[in-house]
Amino acid sequence: MVIAGDDEKAKATVGALIDKFGFDVVDAGPLKAGWRIQRDTPGYGPRRTAEEIRGDLAAAKRYAEMKT
Repeated sequence: MVIAGDDEKAKATVGALIDKFGFDVVDAGPLKAGWRIQRDTPGYGPRRTAEEIRGDLAAAKRYAEMKT
């Protein structure tokens, strides 16, 4: 599961909880990077491994950069 946020302590707390649920945590960085997992980006929706999600985050494009 992807998390993003500006509070490192809060991300650590949420990440630990997600880990207890049995999911891998992928930190997308600060909250302003959260767009990388929004609708219509590669990592949105499908079940993916942590490695695949990292690739999806790197490949994500903002809506303005997408061809319509």
